[in-house]
Amino acid sequence: MKKNIINLRTFLHLGTIVLLFLGTFSCSDKLELTPYGEPVEQTFYKTEQDAIQAINAAYYPLRELGQGWRNDLVVGDVGTDDAIKGGVNVEDNGGLLEKETYQLTSANATLAMRWKANYQGIYYANIVLEKIPGINMSEELKKRILGEAHFLRAFYHFDLVKLYGGVPIGDRTLPIDGKFSRASREEVYAFVEKDFNSAMDLLPLKSKNTGVNVGRADKGAAIGMMVRVSAYQNKMEKVVQYANALFALGEYRLADDFGSIYQPTGEWGVGSIFEINYYPSNDPGWLQGQGNLTATAAGPRTIGGWGFGQFKQNLVDEFEEGDPRKEASIYLVGGQAYGTGIFNRKYSYTPYSKYDYAKVGSVPTNGPHNYRVLRLADVYLMYAEANYALGNESVAREYVNKVRTRARGNQPASVLPDIKSTVTGQALLDAIYHERRVELAGEGLRYWDLIRTGRAEKILGPLGFKKGVNEVLPLPISDIILSDGALVQNNGYN
Repeated sequence: MKKNIINLRTFLHLGTIVLLFLGTFSCSDKLELTPYGEPVEQTFYKTEQDAIQAINAAYYPLRELGQGWRNDLVVGDVGTDDAIKGGVNVEDNGGLLEKETYQLTSANATLAMRWKANYQGIYYANIVLEKIPGINMSEELKKRILGEAHFLRAFYHFDLVKLYGGVPIGDRTLPIDGKFSRASREEVYAFVEKDFNSAMDLLPLKSKNTGVNVGRADKGAAIGMMVRVSAYQNKMEKVVQYANALFALGEYRLADDFGSIYQPTGEWGVGSIFEINYYPSNDPGWLQGQGNLTATAAGPRTIGGWGFGQFKQNLVDEFEEGDPRKEASIYLVGGQAYGTGIFNRKYSYTPYSKYDYAKVGSVPTNGPHNYRVLRLADVYLMYAEANYALGNESVAREYVNKVRTRARGNQPASVLPDIKSTVTGQALLDAIYHERRVELAGEGLRYWDLIRTGRAEKILGPLGFKKGVNEVLPLPISDIILSDGALVQNNGYN
């Protein structure tokens, strides 16, 4: 599959060039220059190609959200019953140690990177939404680009509200000295819903994004994200509504083999709803290319990895006997200086997967793994959970069994047998929760699942979690200071 390789150098230089230009010449009202060479704002946003470069720039911060120890594979699972911090020793990566022990502070630089990347993405998306409508270009392409901008702006805000609770809503670009006030959690979610719904109306189907456009946001991705957004707010009627809309598109089905999903051939497969694209380009600098460091960050130190996000035996024990997903999700490597030695096969290199180890020069951060954000099995299980909550237990069992049947593959029916009609009530809900944990193991959803279902205090309490405190992260102290009081430090969740 050809990945969408985005060239962003020109656009990412634009803001700096504009500031330098104004800073150099604003003292003179006589000097007039016609810019040439690198584009500035006065000469940009004029052509169809400018519009494409602008929307490409809005995708770029996604790269930061799917990277290494900053993504939810680590941030979302460390500190739960699924994963430990890992690394070379207990002190390695103090930011993750704070997450693991629920001693988070506003000075946590590791987690502040997510805040910065999200607001960078929001800024770029707002530029697109403000500048591109005025360009004389193909109306069909313009519609798609604006749909992508709405999708990305919603995506970035959703990541923020999931992480921090109530945050400032970036609904427009601001002057350098402008400030947004902090919105409530409910207001942010309402904004996210509005943007994703706008994206649905503008975006093409996944099957229409071919060639270099593979990986761009599409209608199904917007609908699928609304399933998750609704689940995170416990809006179960909406979960069912949006899931039914997704199924009606006829664009997705479960892959025949679970083990193929996290292999190179599984990228943008039949069950993939949204992924973040990565590509091992030739940029040798630290995190300068378009590659992904996740497999290095989460790999064994004995083969050149960094050992973060190692799994706990508790997760290994959750798999039923004979479940093929266990081997496809987990591998063990002894001799680690620190940790359990249980690693995430979903993001790994040969010989533990079919991904070749990507390394440019001496920099091991340019890996090829796409970051899988949302896939159909996840939606099936949220749909099952919602139908259970609405009293439709037969539908809930049906969709859990769809996931189990695929996972079973060619194994006998005695392996992962269907959940019987006699399984009802709390036993059925527990079966749904179990299926989510093993199907989505190592995909960065465990922490958020426990929060949204109200199980965090019981399961994570012994690990240090405090209800009413640890549902969200503290805001970065640097931004609290810069806000001059616009950001008030509280948990922002209620």
